[in-house]
Amino acid sequence: MYVVAIEDVVLRELHRAAVDAGRRGIAVPSVDLDAAARRIGDRAAAEQALKRLLKAQRAVRVRRDLVVLPDATGLLNVDMVDLIDAVAPPPYLITGGRALEHFGLTDQHFFGLAVLVPSEGSKLRYRGQTATFFKTDPRNIWGWELESRPHFALPERALVDALNHPRYGVSLTQALDALIGAVSRDSGFLDRLLSVVRRYSAGSRGHSSRSSARRVGLVVERLFGSDAAAPYLDLVGTNRSPVLLRPGGSVSGPVDASWRVVINAVLEPELVP
Repeated sequence: MYVVAIEDVVLRELHRAAVDAGRRGIAVPSVDLDAAARRIGDRAAAEQALKRLLKAQRAVRVRRDLVVLPDATGLLNVDMVDLIDAVAPPPYLITGGRALEHFGLTDQHFFGLAVLVPSEGSKLRYRGQTATFFKTDPRNIWGWELESRPHFALPERALVDALNHPRYGVSLTQALDALIGAVSRDSGFLDRLLSVVRRYSAGSRGHSSRSSARRVGLVVERLFGSDAAAPYLDLVGTNRSPVLLRPGGSVSGPVDASWRVVINAVLEPELVP
């Protein structure tokens, strides 16, 4: 008679529970072990079986209550973005470089992922990648394809984020190159970029609400000319104090009087527009 090992029973039940929860291949033991415990009639035995699976590297612990399960061939086919989709509190948005990469606007691979979430969250590390969760007002978490999971920021939203938040890990040159690439393959991209900046600015208050329009307006003017940038002039506000092109960088640099921006970084793409 063939006897199924308890580890195999636990692994199978973890898979079933994960699929039922909409996170295929990703187990949350505090919840999913309940099914295995019911199956074998012993919660402690189920927990010990999971420990043996982890020790034998038949499953991989990402953090205390998050485990990646192998597929039917024994391979781990879960990616970092799948883990984010499983654990990030809704709504969430993967933005910055990984979003640009997802949409083919950069040939760089970003090992750091910026994720906007409505509440505090600790970093997630898996297979050499690190997801950093940035607490954000839920009203400002928007801009993905509604029926798509995981939630990648659309290119226009990702670019505005990249230009306004260097902490998301996209250099100015990478952002400029991505913008040039997006416009070259889609003539309507600049219209969508403007719509994002309008919504972006409307979501904030005070002087900071105008910073995005100033930065993006300056970039669009330098890359595509004054006519393309003209609509941004209505969004820059009346405050004369200049903002930094790259927040958090040097406070010195030439000031563009039209846009009231301190050019504290090299404003040149590698690509030729």
